[in-house]
Amino acid sequence: MVIGSAVGTGRRAAPETAPGIPQAGPFAGHLHLDETISPVVRTDFDVAAYAKRSTDRIVVDSSQRAADGPLPAELRATLGVLHRLEASALAESRAMLATSTGNEARITAFFATWLVERFWQSRALRDVLAGDRPADVAESAATADPAATSGTADTAEQRSALHPLHALRRVHVDRVQPLLSPLWGIVTGEGVTAGHMARMAIQEASLQAALVAVSRQLDGEAKRVVDLVARRHDAAVGFFTAEAITRITRSRGEAVSARAVLALSSPLHGGGLADAQLLTALRVIGADARDRASLRRARFEITRLLPGPDLSGRLPFPRPLKGA
Repeated sequence: MVIGSAVGTGRRAAPETAPGIPQAGPFAGHLHLDETISPVVRTDFDVAAYAKRSTDRIVVDSSQRAADGPLPAELRATLGVLHRLEASALAESRAMLATSTGNEARITAFFATWLVERFWQSRALRDVLAGDRPADVAESAATADPAATSGTADTAEQRSALHPLHALRRVHVDRVQPLLSPLWGIVTGEGVTAGHMARMAIQEASLQAALVAVSRQLDGEAKRVVDLVARRHDAAVGFFTAEAITRITRSRGEAVSARAVLALSSPLHGGGLADAQLLTALRVIGADARDRASLRRARFEITRLLPGPDLSGRLPFPRPLKGA
């Protein structure tokens, strides 16, 4: 399968046969470009068509969701992890755009639509979780507990949000990460983009595989919504995978940079921070052998191309799925 190619861009001279203009190779016909400048990556993915397509909200039928009954505790926790990973797109993009990746016009154009897509996908999973209990149960809880009426009910999710570690996570995402990203970009140069694309290719493919795995354990409205969210990852998986493979295979330097970026943190750590319930979620997602195989393929597509020891056995998943 042809993924893409590196194509030079620059100011075209007139006529094209003017002295000093390369007549062959990736720089053919372009002035002020030579082998010291990395060609611009252009893959077969149509970014313009992607940007023009609809990015509608995924509507959840809350009445039907409530009528279907509550989810098992482990499935609810797993959907919570996937919801938070979907919602980490803004933090991920901020880390990428603070480096030379932000100079790539095709990538930034893709991000403009991709961020909206990820927002609606995370919102849909949130709405599934919000409709997990029938309305009368929620109203009874609110009546019994005045704190619930004021929006400060003592739920597990809210207790987690008030935990001191949550505050530290927010400081890291909001203050520390924006400072570190440019420094990392200075060290790795343009090669950091290959790492960013590899990370997002694995994250998107893993999210899609995880959603498919969870869908098999659901029914009713929750299953319909999760299936739709999974399908809407198709475009992002295609874009990031094509970008990553083209960059990794065109130069060893970019392949080394990609390996370094992946070694910093798991692509399943949204925004570079591990979710407290990730291990529980992975046990649910990988309960079936075919789902473990899908999760392995999600990372192997990229890790097989990287130099050094095989990473596919430990990226992007922690120990519970190490042998997957």
